[in-house]
Amino acid sequence: MPIEYSVSEGGHFIHAIASGEVTDDEFVDYEERHSADARVRAPCNELLDVHRGAFARVTPGAVERVFERRKQSKKERVCHHCAIVVSYSDSAAWDLAKLYERLASLHSPYSVVVFGDLGIARTWLGVGGV
Repeated sequence: MPIEYSVSEGGHFIHAIASGEVTDDEFVDYEERHSADARVRAPCNELLDVHRGAFARVTPGAVERVFERRKQSKKERVCHHCAIVVSYSDSAAWDLAKLYERLASLHSPYSVVVFGDLGIARTWLGVGGV
């Protein structure tokens, strides 16, 4: 799976890494897997570290599909903050992450911010380490 994640800090922190070439279906699957993960507890911080080129095959349609499915879901979502880290030089991934950020502000009970630096993203989330 090109997006692997771990849950730590008693269920209050999700650390995901996107590497390889993620497809639309894999992106949607990741979103559904971690949102349904019984280990996750509110409030939660999510760090999605997108390696260069990992989102080259993910389309805006996949992002829209995630939010469409969330609207249809009866499951209560866990309130959390999400930091997406994307290389400034990866313009396709940057644009996709910014779309996700905009849609989240309209449809989700949590905040999403896109960063170009892992350390700054961790500081925003209030989590240590690199």
